[in-house]
Amino acid sequence: MDIEKLYKNLNETFENIKSYFDLKIELFTIILYEKILKVFSSILAVIIITIFLLFFIFFMSLAFVAWYGQETGSYAQGYLIAGLFYLILGIIIYLARNKIFLNPMIKKISKTIFNNENKFSHKKDNTRKQ
Repeated sequence: MDIEKLYKNLNETFENIKSYFDLKIELFTIILYEKILKVFSSILAVIIITIFLLFFIFFMSLAFVAWYGQETGSYAQGYLIAGLFYLILGIIIYLARNKIFLNPMIKKISKTIFNNENKFSHKKDNTRKQ
């Protein structure tokens, strides 16, 4: 009788452990999905803002060329100035690409992915700053 009771208790314990690990896997999957969605939404926001910024710069260039063409009578010089401006801007951006794009993007993504704040944790921080 005692062996049957022990066997039943062990069976229940193993079932509880299995259930616990299954729930932990589900929790980590949900957390992972949340972090992936945050990264993709940040990237999508940057892409959308960049597209609008490019349209703005394009139309401002056209406005500059039209203004310059009216003032000087040479639209070709206006396009040449705008083209040289984009060439210089492109070279500057290329030379500073790590500082401008890569490093901030890596910091943002790593902050999102490796954020240690776990809102599903049951542990409470009872430490006090003195």
